[in-house]
Amino acid sequence: MKKIVLILLTFFYSFLYANEKSDISIQLMWHDQFQFAGFYMAKEKGFYKNTGLNVSFHKYTAKTNLTNRVLTKKSDFGTGSSSLIIDKSNGKEIVLIGSIFQSSPLMLLALANSRINSLEDIKNKRIMTVNNKQRFATLQAMLASKNVSTNEITFVEHTFDVKDLINNNTDFVQAYTTNEPFLLKELGYEARIFHPKDYGFDFYEELIFTSKEFAQNNPTTVRNFYEASIKGWEYAFDNINETAKIIFENYNPQNKSLESLLFEAKEMKKLVYNKDGKIGPITKEKIALIENTYRVMGLIEKPLDIDDLIYQEHIKSKNTLTKKELQILQEMKTIKMCIDPSWMPFESIEDGKHIGISADFIKLIENKINTKIELIPTKSWSESLELGKKRLCDIFSLIMPTEDRKLFLDFTKPYLEIPVVVASKLNNPFVNTISDLKGKQLAIVKDYAYANILKYKYPYLNIIEVENIEEGLEKIQNDEVYGFIGSLGTVGYHIQKEYIGQLKISGKFEETWSLSIGTRNDIPQLKSIFEKAINSIENTKKQAILNNWISVNYERGFDYNLLFKIIALIFIILFLVFLIYRQVLLKKLNENLRKKVADEIKKNNEQNQVMNQQAKLAAMGEMMGNIAHQWRQPLSLITITATGMKFKKELNSLDDKEFDDCIDQIVTSAKYLSNTIDDFRNFLNRNKPAFSFKTKQLVSKTLNLIDAQFKNNDIEIVLNVKDVEITTHENELIQVLINILNNAKDALENKDYEKLILINIYEEKNSVFIQIQDNAKGIDEKIIPKVFEPYFTTKHQTQGTGIGLYMSKQMVHKTMKGNLKVENNSFIHEEKEYKGALFTIELNKN
Repeated sequence: MKKIVLILLTFFYSFLYANEKSDISIQLMWHDQFQFAGFYMAKEKGFYKNTGLNVSFHKYTAKTNLTNRVLTKKSDFGTGSSSLIIDKSNGKEIVLIGSIFQSSPLMLLALANSRINSLEDIKNKRIMTVNNKQRFATLQAMLASKNVSTNEITFVEHTFDVKDLINNNTDFVQAYTTNEPFLLKELGYEARIFHPKDYGFDFYEELIFTSKEFAQNNPTTVRNFYEASIKGWEYAFDNINETAKIIFENYNPQNKSLESLLFEAKEMKKLVYNKDGKIGPITKEKIALIENTYRVMGLIEKPLDIDDLIYQEHIKSKNTLTKKELQILQEMKTIKMCIDPSWMPFESIEDGKHIGISADFIKLIENKINTKIELIPTKSWSESLELGKKRLCDIFSLIMPTEDRKLFLDFTKPYLEIPVVVASKLNNPFVNTISDLKGKQLAIVKDYAYANILKYKYPYLNIIEVENIEEGLEKIQNDEVYGFIGSLGTVGYHIQKEYIGQLKISGKFEETWSLSIGTRNDIPQLKSIFEKAINSIENTKKQAILNNWISVNYERGFDYNLLFKIIALIFIILFLVFLIYRQVLLKKLNENLRKKVADEIKKNNEQNQVMNQQAKLAAMGEMMGNIAHQWRQPLSLITITATGMKFKKELNSLDDKEFDDCIDQIVTSAKYLSNTIDDFRNFLNRNKPAFSFKTKQLVSKTLNLIDAQFKNNDIEIVLNVKDVEITTHENELIQVLINILNNAKDALENKDYEKLILINIYEEKNSVFIQIQDNAKGIDEKIIPKVFEPYFTTKHQTQGTGIGLYMSKQMVHKTMKGNLKVENNSFIHEEKEYKGALFTIELNKN
């Protein structure tokens, strides 16, 4: 009977999807130009046709209401701004499929010669803008961050003609960075741009959306349309000249020049890729940031279900079980599960039942795979592992991968990441570094994977094993051990339940416990079954489970002034920490410089140490610039959220729900600031040993640290990176890449042509080659032999120390046992020939 139902369901869905709509239309949010190039190229190159779609474009007019066009079925898809989030909160049943602009080009434009130098100068001036409060919200948020009220501005109806700036009919124009600055330049005028992104308000733009009804009835059509469109966008940016020519000839009712289309393309290219180099993705985190800004601006009042806003069907399709996987489940009938019987709040056995966080996840998974999961009771974690080895357990609900466990288990991707901490008595001092625990006896649960990791990484720790956490904490209480090592959630749970006022969490390890579902490896399909089930669990449900077991109680009657003081104090402390840290480094540097030792070898060693310190200080200077850029958005968000709370409190309109949401947003932003500091600290840690990592991960980490400076200088970084695994000192290699990239940036800084840096990584035999190439015309052949010499620099003494490339050479040769060289080289990019410096790093893979 079950087989018959399955066959009927398969037939029904096949029939349903076979009758999905193939003639579809999209409503564009503006007049034809490069802004919609990806859609045009998907049609021109047959990407739509290859998926069975016949796509037509509906043109924009002044009367076009984008959302209503889609909801009234006059268009199947549309493109719109982030204000679609407001439409959704107002009950309009739309779903977002993707976003072409990862950062909105929307900005305020003034003439460079208008004596307008800052946002504060906008007071009592005129702004030409569209009559759309929602559309102006991003710009309004930017103004509010500088204490500029819309009551201090005169609004003028938009004519969409930049000549109104020249003719003094307005002081500012609401415009796009990709369009109007070029139009002004064609008329002989330079522009001054005020971009919300530079003030911390980084919104999506040109979001692809459809109605919820259309998405539910046509999931295959939606998926095919989105994937073909993104393919069109990728083609457009890989072939800019060809695409611009096609638009110029076939999609040009505005009679734009070919040069203006090429300008638009190059400006768009700076805004369409996310940090992973992809076009189209949208994240719940960024949608939440945008939503909160709108909420503080008073444009959103009703709750917003982000899971219902972002279209998930293309994700769900990837999580559909295969025929073979369904067959395995049918044959097994029941899946037997082992757990840790004493590990609350994560999991435990009470009265023969599975309880805790993992139990709630397993219930959801059980429903998704439609198969019973049966608990096999055990008395200890060690006993559970022994049953797993004997194939008496099909799965482990929550387990960390290790090499010995891989002999009998496969592992899904982690679905819980837990900090590892040490607990001790209340009167013991806090642990600043793990080395503070040297010589002290510490307990950990027997057969926990983390025990072996700690023993290997920190051989000086005196670790003993206990049966469970209760025994470990009791040994602390009885002075049998100094401390207990466990997860933050578990240790906190037991201290709160049994040891308040007696024990405390006194330290934290750098690593986290990454926990997965373990599945027996003689049935490999089980891993993919549970992986898909985990992927299909909505974030709201995941968060609800965690909130249920790890709750935080809020006291009412909150002191708002205290909140603002705490926020200010956090930033003051972080700033003082940096100043103190920098002062310590400077002090060390000065002490080293004052030392003069007769022995020549010792003097050379000290000189190298000084140059290391100088290199680190130079890196810190660059880093602080990037940290400042990364902090703008969360700092602006904290400021505008706190200001909005205070304003609504004064009006007695701040309810508990909105207060909690604002506090959550402030906490989220503060965590982002903290993570930035962690990245900074990890980057400066020179004591990490060599380990294996992937080259794409290396490039991503490097660009995350310095990307802001390159964008500010309009330098495009082009990646051609093969993902190769390499074993070496990652932080030192990142420092080398930053030194080379910064030299390329300085060489390109004042150039008035298209500025490019190419990063190329490939492997040959047992070597990995990392090449960094710029188009700054190259280095004078006379000085190329000197560029790796200490204190050699072509910059003014106030701008460079001449030690960056020298230290890079030393690190590659001595620390990484590799080779670093430089030469001038010509190359072709997008059918144009360029010349510049080519740095090549050669390293052994192992």
